[in-house]
Amino acid sequence: MRFNSLLWASIASLSLWMASPVHANSQVSRLMQEGQRLVEGGNYAQALAIYQQLLQSESRNPRLHSAIGYIYAQQGQFAEAARAYQRAIELDQQNADFYYALGYSLGMMGENDGAAAAYRQAIRLNNRNAQAYEGLAVILARMGDPQGAIQAYRAALRLAPRNWSAQKGLGVLLLQQRNIPEALSSLQQAAALAPGNASIQLNLGMALLAAGDPGNGWQAIDRAANLGQRDADLLQQVAELAAAANQPERAIQAYRRLITLQPERVATYFSFGELLMQQNNPLEAAAIYRQATQINPKDPEGFYRLGKALAAQGRQQEARSAYQVALKLYREQNNPTGETKVRDAMRQRH
Repeated sequence: MRFNSLLWASIASLSLWMASPVHANSQVSRLMQEGQRLVEGGNYAQALAIYQQLLQSESRNPRLHSAIGYIYAQQGQFAEAARAYQRAIELDQQNADFYYALGYSLGMMGENDGAAAAYRQAIRLNNRNAQAYEGLAVILARMGDPQGAIQAYRAALRLAPRNWSAQKGLGVLLLQQRNIPEALSSLQQAAALAPGNASIQLNLGMALLAAGDPGNGWQAIDRAANLGQRDADLLQQVAELAAAANQPERAIQAYRRLITLQPERVATYFSFGELLMQQNNPLEAAAIYRQATQINPKDPEGFYRLGKALAAQGRQQEARSAYQVALKLYREQNNPTGETKVRDAMRQRH
């Protein structure tokens, strides 16, 4: 969804208002011009101070409250933004953009019921607003109503067929519903519209795999990994997908990128080490687990896994030392299940 392009009207409409004969050449007009200039320059705190000053004399102007909501939303203060838009709506209940903005702000707060109601009212007032349909689709999908979300995405695309984010959202939902042909069609259109989007490539790859086209599927997933090499969540998905599909080299490459990107993320070391153990590579697995113990020396799981990797190499004395540390830490954490796991491993012969 494109929040800025639609809600810049909150500021732009104030320009028309301040140019009216009532306000022309007035102190209010001067302050409005200064506020708009500051918003355009990204100086939100100063612009907000000016608009709040204007509220002393213009408290019943809905566009002013909307402009304040816009500034709060730009700064990620969505609760404050929602309150400002609610005040704007109290003063002008026929403005579809205010309801759209309220829906966006409530959605960002996780208040899905309120967001859905606001988007629906925005659509009632202006059924040509593709972004309102898309916003409603996002919320309905989040609320567990995939069919309603699919209908809303289709409505958005009838109005704006080149909206790549709506094409992607529709494709992902159709993929989740196992409607592979239509999912593939939507995701291919999204990829054509936004070829540099890593998430689209990842979902396109999964759709191609589901359609029985592994060659093109893995090519798309490889493109996703290259495009999203700074996106830890996406790389985690690639690694898990490749590991589950018995594509160890791809998974290993993704895990290496993840460790470079987030070297303090211990869970990645555990997943990577487990994959290496499955690939009968306990030597490198031990090195990975040892790094995990250095990052978090209070986590017994790292020492337990290190012991397993060392024991698999026949390095029993080193393995026993690692197990003893794990046992001590589990005992300190009052974790009898962990203690039992370690003792069982210590009794095993490798």
